[in-house]
Amino acid sequence: MADRWKKHRAAGRPLRPADLRQERLYDALSRPRTQAELRDLLGMSNSGILSLLRRMERGGVVSPAERVSHTRIWERRQIISAATTRRGS
Repeated sequence: MADRWKKHRAAGRPLRPADLRQERLYDALSRPRTQAELRDLLGMSNSGILSLLRRMERGGVVSPAERVSHTRIWERRQIISAATTRRGS
């Protein structure tokens, strides 16, 4: 995700509002947070933040870490590069 934003900025193209929301959400997930915390930080509605989280989950950027009662906690998805998963020869 972060690479896409760097490419946009390097090319001198402005980010769209949807890209800015995704970037802000990604930055806010520097630690696991509840959906309510994310909603309040970004100033979005319940349905809006859930839609954004689900869209980013489908993209493989975030994932639900755990569920405590009726509260879902979200975190950045750990990205494992191919270089670290290769077995040395």
